[in-house]
Amino acid sequence: MSDINQQLIDNISIILKKSLAADATLADLRANDKAKFKSIFTTDSAFSVSADTFQPYVEELADDLVRWQQSQSQTTLVAMVKKIEQLFAVLGQFESSYSD
Repeated sequence: MSDINQQLIDNISIILKKSLAADATLADLRANDKAKFKSIFTTDSAFSVSADTFQPYVEELADDLVRWQQSQSQTTLVAMVKKIEQLFAVLGQFESSYSD
């Protein structure tokens, strides 16, 4: 399980870095009145939180990691992997749309 734990930590670290850059870009877009959406993900996503920046989603994922580290629950692990996949997909799309 330590290999899985390390992979999760590595992926969340990458997502955190990408999300900080994406949130900075979103702030710039909002300053120019170009980002008017209410939520990054739709209500049918794997996330409980609803936010117009990436940081709350990363926080939820980090909370899930702590919960999984304590329980080693397969259900929590599967949910985390889905969230990681969704974040990587959306952050990748965002980066390709708004990169310099």
